[in-house]
Amino acid sequence: MQIEAWHWVVLGAVLIVAEMLAPGTLLIWIGAAALLLGLGLWALPPVAFQWQLLAFIVLAPAFVMIGLALRRRRTEPPGMGDVNLGSARLVGQHVTLATPIVNGRGSITLGGTVWQVTGPDLPAGTVVTISGSDGVTLLIAPSS
Repeated sequence: MQIEAWHWVVLGAVLIVAEMLAPGTLLIWIGAAALLLGLGLWALPPVAFQWQLLAFIVLAPAFVMIGLALRRRRTEPPGMGDVNLGSARLVGQHVTLATPIVNGRGSITLGGTVWQVTGPDLPAGTVVTISGSDGVTLLIAPSS
């Protein structure tokens, strides 16, 4: 039985088209391996079917692993600069208390917005550092 290069090209094309119809990302890589094998066989003298099959058995898993690695790299979580951090973006800033902190509660004005804060009791006008957030309430500590 002699398999020719165009058989592999057709198999690759069929698998790539099947990928468009079926969910997932596996068939496209196996199809790409068959396509590459077919194109490579056109450049070579006739090769026995057993060697062609062996080459496909090596190429197909290699292409699938490459595809999975590419997909994994593409689906990594975005960097911290790419997401909406909300109040967490304020951590580390030094601000002045707008009102005194009494019984652990007070407020600051930052960027035209009044923020509720929690921390140790301190008088208004004290410079504090935002150390964290709990929802929309900022956690503060006295600046050193």
